[in-house]
Amino acid sequence: MSRLILASKSPRRFELLSMTGLSFEVLTSHVDEDAVEEEVLRTFKEGGIRADMYQIAQEVACAQARTKASVVLKECPDATVIGSDTVVVTADEILGKPKDEKDARRMLTTLSGKVHRVYTGVCIQNQKTIRTFSSFADVRFHDLDERQKKLIDAYVATGSPMDKAGAYGIQDQGALLIDSICGDYYAVVGLPVARVYRELTSITGS
Repeated sequence: MSRLILASKSPRRFELLSMTGLSFEVLTSHVDEDAVEEEVLRTFKEGGIRADMYQIAQEVACAQARTKASVVLKECPDATVIGSDTVVVTADEILGKPKDEKDARRMLTTLSGKVHRVYTGVCIQNQKTIRTFSSFADVRFHDLDERQKKLIDAYVATGSPMDKAGAYGIQDQGALLIDSICGDYYAVVGLPVARVYRELTSITGS
């Protein structure tokens, strides 16, 4: 396989891609994620495309992944680049990374007692090929009882929610908030690694 680059600084994605046994580098892509999301929303609106929040979130995740991959590919044209982005969405709102502790607490409280969806979009791109896809899981949080409220307060106090979409990570203390999951667990962590591996080996023929 040619030079392989993961266009993400996420330690979770690094760990997951390492599971494949493939050799790769990490190069962070500097992307204005808010601008990418706004462009997707504008495309839906101006195109008169009727879509629910889940469809919009899926496209946002894929658009972010494509943008991240393309930015790094411009810097390293000899490489195959993996871009990825994770989006948490309810029927009413796309939840990005929290602005502060208050916002993190709001998100986690909003998610409690309900089912939400997590999409991870992936783009694998080189000079000859571009493949974009997504994977998802439906996640249900425990009801907002006193125990859940205490867990939310303790979790927010750790600072861990601040760099995560939806203000939680299923692989850390955020797991205590979760009642059930249906779908691709690794999409919630941040990279659908089995699909990524199959796509990469399909591209290289190995």
